[in-house]
Amino acid sequence: MNRLLLDIGNSTVVIAHSDAEGNIKDTWRLMTRKHETISFFRREIRAGLYNFGLLQKDGTIEKIDSIVISSVVPEINDKLSQAIFDVTGVTPHFFSLEDAMKVISIQIESPSQLGKDRLADAIGARCCYGAPAIVIDMGTATTVGVINDEGVFIGGMIIPGVKTSLKALSTKASQLPTVNIEKPRNMIGRNTLECMQSGIVYGTASMIDGLIDRILPTLGKDVKIIATGGNARQIIPYCNHKITVDPYLQFKGISRCTE
Repeated sequence: MNRLLLDIGNSTVVIAHSDAEGNIKDTWRLMTRKHETISFFRREIRAGLYNFGLLQKDGTIEKIDSIVISSVVPEINDKLSQAIFDVTGVTPHFFSLEDAMKVISIQIESPSQLGKDRLADAIGARCCYGAPAIVIDMGTATTVGVINDEGVFIGGMIIPGVKTSLKALSTKASQLPTVNIEKPRNMIGRNTLECMQSGIVYGTASMIDGLIDRILPTLGKDVKIIATGGNARQIIPYCNHKITVDPYLQFKGISRCTE
């Protein structure tokens, strides 16, 4: 069985190739470009299928049984959906609140406003790791989701993401350069570059540790802490808490409630 799972985020679209058991076999990433044409997305979908070995050089496409999309960027939903159908002949299903509520209870104000990425993260955490749990997704925004000991999603936090914060800092402060997100040579920076790297790496890690410290007393014992998202591997190793990094958490959540 061949299944495609798509995560349309504010910065990137990640396409995952999944088997019948929901195991992720490979991923393909492209930039989220709101103003691109259907033709652009057709080319990218073909490139992804070729990368997965599902598209042969002669144009033959292996059978794709289902395609599920989780999106927080509605501006490109129609174009990407049409491109997928044009290339594969499969009409994609958009992961919804109704899908999520088949698997997890949600006790927040206005559940319809909850991002699909946060829903999928919560489901992946609960189904794969158990409850209670804290889920940290480090993308364009850093989000925190909290699942209580009864397996209910009870809310969380939304914080400017690592790269978003860095970009704002470099843009607004004329004497501060653009830097890579990596561990500085000295934790107490000896120059501007080290100071910025230390601030973003250790500062973000300390923020995450501090938020976890404040959340833990509300959840009881044996709390699982899981991180995902494009910046997790760069920051989480410098946190003091034991945090499991799972790059496929969101796809696992989508897969669990759309089988």
